Amino acid sequence: MNLQPDDFWSFYEWFFRPGAFLESAALKGIVLAILATFLGLVGGYVVSSSRYGSGEGFFAVARAIRDLFRFDLPGTRLRRILALAKLAFKEALRRKVLYVVGLFVVVLLLAGWYLNPQSDDPARLYVSFVLTATNYLVLALALFISAFSLPEDIKNKTMYTIVTKPVRATEIILGRMLGFIGVGTMILVPMGLLSYVFVVRGLDHTHTKVADVREMPRGGFEGETDYTQFHSHTFALDENGEGLTNIVRGHRHVVLRDDAGNFKIGSPTGALRARIPSYGALVFRDRSGNLQEEGIDVGNERLAGGYGSAGISRLIGVTQGTRKVEHGYVEGGTLGTAEFTFPNVTKERYPDGFPIDLSLRAYRSYKGDIETGIRGSVTMKHPEKPIESNPIAFVVHEYEVDEKTLPLTTEGTDGTETRMLDVFEDLVDENGQMTVVVRCLDRAQYLGVTPASVYLRPADNPFGWNMAKAYISIWLQMTMIIAFGVMFSTFLTGPVAMIATAVCVLLGFSAEQVYDTRHYIDAGIARGGGPIESMVRLLKQDAMTTQLDVDTVAAKVIQTTDAGIVYTLDAIATALPNLPKMVGTAEFAASGFDIFGAILARHAMATFGYVLLAFLISYFTLKAREIAA
Repeated sequence: MNLQPDDFWSFYEWFFRPGAFLESAALKGIVLAILATFLGLVGGYVVSSSRYGSGEGFFAVARAIRDLFRFDLPGTRLRRILALAKLAFKEALRRKVLYVVGLFVVVLLLAGWYLNPQSDDPARLYVSFVLTATNYLVLALALFISAFSLPEDIKNKTMYTIVTKPVRATEIILGRMLGFIGVGTMILVPMGLLSYVFVVRGLDHTHTKVADVREMPRGGFEGETDYTQFHSHTFALDENGEGLTNIVRGHRHVVLRDDAGNFKIGSPTGALRARIPSYGALVFRDRSGNLQEEGIDVGNERLAGGYGSAGISRLIGVTQGTRKVEHGYVEGGTLGTAEFTFPNVTKERYPDGFPIDLSLRAYRSYKGDIETGIRGSVTMKHPEKPIESNPIAFVVHEYEVDEKTLPLTTEGTDGTETRMLDVFEDLVDENGQMTVVVRCLDRAQYLGVTPASVYLRPADNPFGWNMAKAYISIWLQMTMIIAFGVMFSTFLTGPVAMIATAVCVLLGFSAEQVYDTRHYIDAGIARGGGPIESMVRLLKQDAMTTQLDVDTVAAKVIQTTDAGIVYTLDAIATALPNLPKMVGTAEFAASGFDIFGAILARHAMATFGYVLLAFLISYFTLKAREIAA
């Protein structure tokens, strides 16, 4: 998966950004609140002055604010909110929204026809499918039920009956939101359970036979399983008749040989998991062995800037001009290396060895032997002293996670002396840090790494809990969209409110592209220009990399206009929720990574902020309509 720098921040780092408070979520939230307050006051005054005159309009706005804090909020009662929520819940059920669950069941039943049974990573395919299908169905449902409710009540005069009762505007808004959230939750829970059953049963299979079994000279057995679900495994057993198959399509099996000589193959393991990675600080060495912040650039376009020495846990040194971390490459057959220094290397976290996962890229400067692949090596090293283990060779498997376990004791060198090394005693420093060095062994070939390409894996979380957290993220997105739908429905008709909410959702999904465009403009990197320049290039059939074929004044006007458009979109995208980040939790689950609590806490905080903003806007617009006044 494509990991972003801020995916690894804790909630505290995300909210306060120590050392960079101007980029913190707290400051952005404060600025957004001030801006929303200012625009709300100005908009409210303009509407009120058009109705009552400039003087009375000011007092009308002041009375509305006074009523909120003096009467409506203190007078809001949970009993009335729940009664209105129950009403909204029943109203949504009358709209046949439960058919969404039936539609989801049909989608799951038909999914087997379209999901590729020969996929290299079926777990990723299945998990990504169910989460994506759930996401789109639930968000579409939230968009529909929240946008049409209030306008229909106003059109049918139902709202007039409600407002004549001792019910406050705050209770109407909160009741609507809670009722629709309850409907969405009732639909989301069975969809989550069905998704879990679909994924687990879809990936479950057994191998019942073995072939080509041969006894090894030093004891134990080797063989191969039968061909099931478009794959087979090879396996090796020790002298006790216990062993594992190789990893194929993201999973492996436990193999046992009983006293009667029969081989028993267990259920698949390793396909559905939630890895808890421990990332390290990444630095490079060039072909002469000199330290560098960046690896070799083999031609992938990216902005200037390095990974920095603070590592993936901070990534303070990562380039601020791009949202994606590009690969840096290590030259083979030289002193070039990529060195990862891992923290918290303790006996409690790694009692049986060091599980390490490699996800590397390979770049060939000549064709070479395509069949065998590019070779690399992993070496454990003391961060400061000249002590290191002997290298462990491997062959790069691109676009796959290569799982290995580094031993607790290994042969290595201490200066000029060769001896057995105890990793915790000899290779881990007093701060609990250890360095892992990755090299490319083939001359004139290259290995590509990012700060997340190599990580230790001290533990795994249950897959079921990880799926539950992915559905919690979907629930938060649903809650946010319901709040926006209710907000727009207080002053727009149903279809227009739905379109306005959909536009906000689409702009939220486009936030990353807007950020990238703005960063490229800031860095002065030409990529065809902004919307106006791109349109001119299309009409003139000019390439992206050439100078714009217009006179100097026209070029300046076009570039200035483009900058204004892009910065305006950037301001809007910054103000709207960054939905790709929330949807990205599905990618965590599909890729087998744990959705750690800080991500959900950040999403929950963002959801609370936008729901609060939508509630306040809904309250004032509903009060301004003076329904049944």
